[in-house]
Amino acid sequence: MVGIILATHGEFAEGILQSGSMIFGEQENVKAVTLHPSDSPESLKERMLEAIATFANQEEVLFLVDLWGGTPFNQANNLCGEHSN
Repeated sequence: MVGIILATHGEFAEGILQSGSMIFGEQENVKAVTLHPSDSPESLKERMLEAIATFANQEEVLFLVDLWGGTPFNQANNLCGEHSN
């Protein structure tokens, strides 16, 4: 099963995850990772890696981000580049 990371500025990802859980029930392999003003890009990347480590299949991950070119997008893009075949 594909793991899903919701990565956003602020608590948007948490809200999406909570709404999805209310509608569809609790889902395995879905994690919210949020960026706060005090966070560095590197700390966001570390939290993304921690989320991926909880997935049963760590080879297939879908990143859903809030803004093209924003920090969550850039860190997800970097991770994909580091792990491409």
